[in-house]
Amino acid sequence: MADSDNPLLKTLPPETDYLSYLTILEYNLTAEQLPTLHDILQDTTLTANIGWDLVHLLLPLLPASQQCLHDVARLGNPREVVLKVTELLEGLGEEDEADNEEELEDIEETGKPNEPGASNNEAQDDKAQHGENAGPESTTSGRPFKPPSKSVKFTALLDMLSILHPRIKTKYPSRFLSTSLQAVLPAYSQVARITEATEAVLGSIKALSGTKRPKLPPRKSSAMIPTQTAAISAPDPEGQDEALGVNEKVLQSRLLQSFLTYVTEAYMNSTALDEDVPGLAWSSRYQEELHPEKIIPGRRTYGSLFAEEEHLHERDTITGHILSLARDLKLGAEELLSTITKPDELDLDEEQGLPSSASDVPLSKTGSIYLLATMAASSTFFDAPASLPPLSLVPDFAGILASSLGDSATGSTGAESEPLIDAVLFLGFLIANSQSNVPAGGDSDHVYNNVLQRLSLLSANMPSPVLRYHAHLLTSTILHLSPSENSRLAFIRDTLEHCPFENLKASAIGWLKDEILAAEKAEQSKNEPDAEDSIFATSAALTTLAPFIFPNPEKLMEGQSITDSYATFQAHEPFYLAVLNLLYLLLSSTNLSSRLQMTEVAKQNELPRFLDSLLQASKRFQSSISNDELEYGDERGRNDGFFGMELMEMTVEQAQHALSNVGMKDLEA
Repeated sequence: MADSDNPLLKTLPPETDYLSYLTILEYNLTAEQLPTLHDILQDTTLTANIGWDLVHLLLPLLPASQQCLHDVARLGNPREVVLKVTELLEGLGEEDEADNEEELEDIEETGKPNEPGASNNEAQDDKAQHGENAGPESTTSGRPFKPPSKSVKFTALLDMLSILHPRIKTKYPSRFLSTSLQAVLPAYSQVARITEATEAVLGSIKALSGTKRPKLPPRKSSAMIPTQTAAISAPDPEGQDEALGVNEKVLQSRLLQSFLTYVTEAYMNSTALDEDVPGLAWSSRYQEELHPEKIIPGRRTYGSLFAEEEHLHERDTITGHILSLARDLKLGAEELLSTITKPDELDLDEEQGLPSSASDVPLSKTGSIYLLATMAASSTFFDAPASLPPLSLVPDFAGILASSLGDSATGSTGAESEPLIDAVLFLGFLIANSQSNVPAGGDSDHVYNNVLQRLSLLSANMPSPVLRYHAHLLTSTILHLSPSENSRLAFIRDTLEHCPFENLKASAIGWLKDEILAAEKAEQSKNEPDAEDSIFATSAALTTLAPFIFPNPEKLMEGQSITDSYATFQAHEPFYLAVLNLLYLLLSSTNLSSRLQMTEVAKQNELPRFLDSLLQASKRFQSSISNDELEYGDERGRNDGFFGMELMEMTVEQAQHALSNVGMKDLEA
């Protein structure tokens, strides 16, 4: 098209007024016209008057329109344009999240960015002559144009904000910054899984904070937005050359600190459970470093996964950038811990008035937990200088648990995101392994028991088997740190007596076994023969717990149909197996059997009768499964049920054989 026929050039003001020219642009702007528009926008007076209303027209033409968007950000009225960009970001935050899934599928399937189409010349000319919008639905070479993804639009708008905010010269620039950041968060939360969007957010924080770190290294981007060389921006036409007050500078810094914590929360929550890798898998990687002897030969470790798998290694890289920004913004561990443990405040992403001081701006509690764990991970896995102060189980870790996990009274613990639980457990392991015991007496006992209750409930409710195991392991570790044997025994009894989860009762049997073995080891190495024996080295502990360890299985199933009885027995199966394994250990060891007076324990609690009841029930259910008398779902359910009953029968028989070794063989069942 000749310049003389180009409507964008023919109708340039003063040939038309600004409003009319915007209308002409709306109906004639195409990908082919973008170079012309770029030249036109170098007129600072024109761009200052129309730039704010071009953003929504240029956004659908990304990434080809990126240069023009930069022109608008550099030369348009910064106050008007920043409000328009904020408005568009708010719109992105309200869009359907289904768009994100389609975008992720495109990236996974093609591995290539979606390139915008340009219009066919003849078709565009025809549309221009008829005053029709020759916009982004046009085609190139017969190929339909695909609109830019949400993450591409988000990245472009964020890039504009990085240019716009430094241009605004006013006594209170924090008012513009606060509004923009509140608009960014909902939009970012929808694209946080996309690396380019996260890199853009972190780059924006760096630019707004004035940090002079090197830019993030280039990578193959699904957005493929061309980078721009630095260009001179126009001054703020409404600017005030007035030095910022100290309070205003502190407020801007606080806004960026707060924003970083919320960005961290959104990013970490987006690292969904992937091939049973929760978030950064800090708990698993820590256990691998702490106990390398427990690594199964030939099996890939979590450490190797994060070193070799690009999408997992990327998580380490991004959290490293987040931690660098936190240091630049002087966001320390003490302030993060204070945020986590203090009463709830209003969130930055909730609609509220503009803050007038730094104290009005809260940090994200969840984001603070993630940042605290990131600081710990940097020194644990990457040899970075330690940046955490000494932390205690009570009150520090207790406060972290109370702030992050659901209410143990309502049973909601375990419904939180896997990355958050992984971070909390990782911090728990670090703190527990740095302490030899926990304080006893007063409120500490109550808080300590609350920690155990929350963790044990987590070990019962958590869907992820990896995190469920780590929660069990941490519960056991913290339980054994209590200096009071009576407190430990009381917690085990409370779990066995009142807990509604059979798998948690099975864990309590495991805690009891650990206590007995630890007491036996201490007895064997005791230097003073007259020293008082541990309660777990006598029959006292077993006698106290016996009513809850050896219930009557038949009584539990009394009056039920065969199907209901089978369901009840299956629900208690983990607990029964744990009890049988404990019995076999205690009865098979001559030292333990003698020290714990297992013959008396067996007589007092009618162990032969207990074992025979389990044996007869397992045989009865095996027969019912074989005769198809039970409802067990599909064939897999049938096979699993039959195998479970066979395992129960075999384990009971082992316990019965061990029982005969202590002189109980002839006791009538």
